[in-house]
Amino acid sequence: MNQENLNSHLIAIANAMPDPIFIMGQDGTYLDIVGGQERTLYADGSSLIGKTYRDVLPEKMAERFLKVVQKAIQTGHLQEIEYQLANSDVNGVSEGPQGGQWYEARVYPIDSDAYGQPAVIWLAINITSRKHMEEQIEHLSSTDPLTNLYNRDFFLGIVDEELNKAKLNKQALSMIKIDLDCFKRITDGYGHEMGDKAILTAAHAIKNVVKELGYVGRLSCDQFMVVLPQVKAVDAFRIAKLAQETISSQNIKLEEGVVTCLTSKAGVTELRQPDEDSQVLFKRVNEAIQSLTKSREITKIQ
Repeated sequence: MNQENLNSHLIAIANAMPDPIFIMGQDGTYLDIVGGQERTLYADGSSLIGKTYRDVLPEKMAERFLKVVQKAIQTGHLQEIEYQLANSDVNGVSEGPQGGQWYEARVYPIDSDAYGQPAVIWLAINITSRKHMEEQIEHLSSTDPLTNLYNRDFFLGIVDEELNKAKLNKQALSMIKIDLDCFKRITDGYGHEMGDKAILTAAHAIKNVVKELGYVGRLSCDQFMVVLPQVKAVDAFRIAKLAQETISSQNIKLEEGVVTCLTSKAGVTELRQPDEDSQVLFKRVNEAIQSLTKSREITKIQ
C-alpha cells in the first residue's frame, strides 16, 4: 500500500470513529476535528474550527478547559477531565443530543509542530448513560424503596455529619422520632398491603411538614426520625406536634365501610453538650417515646 492510500485509509478510519477527537492549540483554538459522527451522542463540532474556547464556551468552562490543555502540554502527560455540557452552552453548535450531557475527556500532547503551535488531542466520550446509572444506584443505596425517604444507614450518616457541623459551628440541632403506633393493629387486621399504605401515608405527612427544615429517614417499618440542623428543641417540638396532627388527619380505607385514622407517638431532644454523640441523642429521644402513656402525645426529655 503506497503512502497516499495509507493516508486515505487512516483518514477514513478516524472519521468513522463515533467519538470526536478535537485538536486543540495551546491558546485554546480548535485546530481540527476527526470522528464524532454519532449524532445521538455528539453535536457537529466542525463549525468550531478556528475559534477559541473563549469564543464559544461560558467563561468559567473556557478557563477550565484551557488549563487542562496547557497542563497536558507543560507536563507531557495524559490529563483526564469530566464535565457536563449542553449544545445550548456552545455558540454555533446545532443538532446532536438535547439537554445537558456528561463527557469524559482524555487529553494528550501531540509530538509534532504540524499545527504551528503546541497542541493536544482531546478525545471526548459521552458518559451520560453511565452517569444516570450511577445516580440511580446511589439513589437506591440511600433511599427506602417504599417511602422514598432516606434509609436507615444513609440517614444515620447524615445525623453524624450534621452533628459534627453543629458542634464545630456551635449551632443548635434537634432530633424528632415518630413511631406509628397504629401499624401493628392495621397489619394484624388487614394485612401488610394496608400496613404499607399506612407507612406511606405517614411518610408523606412528615415530609410535607419538615420540607427543607431538615432530613427525614425511615429507621424501621413503623419508625421515622427527623434531624433538624440549626433548630432548637422548642421549635422542633412544634414541628413534631404539627407532623402528628397531619398524620392523624389522614384517613385510610381498610375495606368497604371501614376507615381508620393514623395515630403516632413522638419524642423530641436536642444537642446539649459538645461531647454528646448521636448515640446519646438516640437514647434520649427513645426514652422520650417510652415515657408516653397515651398515643399521639409528645414528650421532651429534660
